[in-house]
Amino acid sequence: MKLKKKFLSLAVSLMLFTGFAASSNAVSFDSIQRLKGSDRYATASAIAGSIGSYDTVILVNADNNKLADGLSASGLAGVVKAPILLVHKDIIPNETQLRIDIAKKIYIIGSTNSISDNLENKLRDENMGGFNVKRIGGKDRFETSSNIAKEILNIKGSIGKVFVANGYKGEADAMSISAVAARDGEPIILTNGSTLTDASAGVVEQTKNIYAVGGRGNIQSSLVSSLGATRISGSDRYSTNSAVINEFYREKPTRYYLSDGYKLVDALTGGPLAGRNISPIVLVGLNSNKSVLKGANQLVALGGIPDSVLKQCAQATN
Repeated sequence: MKLKKKFLSLAVSLMLFTGFAASSNAVSFDSIQRLKGSDRYATASAIAGSIGSYDTVILVNADNNKLADGLSASGLAGVVKAPILLVHKDIIPNETQLRIDIAKKIYIIGSTNSISDNLENKLRDENMGGFNVKRIGGKDRFETSSNIAKEILNIKGSIGKVFVANGYKGEADAMSISAVAARDGEPIILTNGSTLTDASAGVVEQTKNIYAVGGRGNIQSSLVSSLGATRISGSDRYSTNSAVINEFYREKPTRYYLSDGYKLVDALTGGPLAGRNISPIVLVGLNSNKSVLKGANQLVALGGIPDSVLKQCAQATN
């Protein structure tokens, strides 16, 4: 009888200890780290400040939520180990300039309609730093994405996988895969949903590992089939985001980067940071499904996510 009582006491003690250990891993609202600034430019600068050492930066125009050119930049950021910083068409915000000054090489993403020749020439000017500047653009977002992919191919010599997303309606899908593209240094190719340009098709043909990110409303089944691609999707942007995480993070991460599911510019600039730290970006909103966060040890909020949403994120880690 005494022996049974000892075993029972030991079992109860183990249960209490295990329960305590599990609960101690949960994230509290107050422990959520925040990377944010007074605006998107300052937030991008704060994110760059957390990325570690770099000698290259990537500049994207994010005025009026113009994310088209930046959608494909994450893979390049991963290859050259660069942060993505934000500028206006003709002006470099002070917060951005502080981060640029650390670098030696600058990639400008987009045509002169996005970032002007005048701004590029300022960066090349010896009095402004005399940076090594390379522009990657095209006549539209599709050509820009294929040209970025070609740059990745030129640097690496080969491509292991390609991610395809809708360049018009798939911004959230592209942001969901951005951390994976940065982590692996692989390209994101943009489509109109039904076809690829010849240049983009030439890039995709470099690998058999092709992933179509987004549902049938964004990428037609005929295109997925013709590419021999694996579709990664869900019923909405949040469930597609969860599907991406479940597919590409088989070993459950302990750190997650949070971004507003509809204010995607912070996910754009957060992709390289998440990629470098082998962590996913989770798109969140009020009452969105946050079950993917269960078991997380650390949450990092990118930009101005409301406290009400962050409290739900913390609760979801239990």
